[in-house]
Amino acid sequence: MAMWNPWRGCKKCSEGCLHCYIHKGDAKRKINTNEIIKTKDFEKPVEKMKNGKFKMKSGIVYLCFSTDFLIEEADEWRNECWKMIKMRQDCTFLFLTKRIERFIKCIPED
Repeated sequence: MAMWNPWRGCKKCSEGCLHCYIHKGDAKRKINTNEIIKTKDFEKPVEKMKNGKFKMKSGIVYLCFSTDFLIEEADEWRNECWKMIKMRQDCTFLFLTKRIERFIKCIPED
C-alpha cells in the first residue's frame, strides 16, 4: 500500500466535513488546513531509483488522504496528476471526495 498526497490542506464544504480527521490531525500538528499547497511528494508516482524502476511500488495507492483530490484550489495541478496516474498503469489510485459534483469537470478528456 502506498500513499500519495500531491497537495495538502482542505476547506469544509458540507455537513460531512463536520468530524473530518484532516482538520483534527492538522490542528494537533499546528498546521493551517485552510492553506492548500503542493507537497514535496507531488511527483512521487513517477520518481525512479538509479536502476530505472519506480520508487513507489505497484498496487493500490491511497491518493489525497490529507486533502480532497477534487478541491477547487488544486485545479491547476490536477492535470499533471492525471498524467502521472496514466503513466502508472500498474497502480490503482483510490481517492475519497466530498466534492463528487466536480468529478466530470475534473477528469481528463481521454
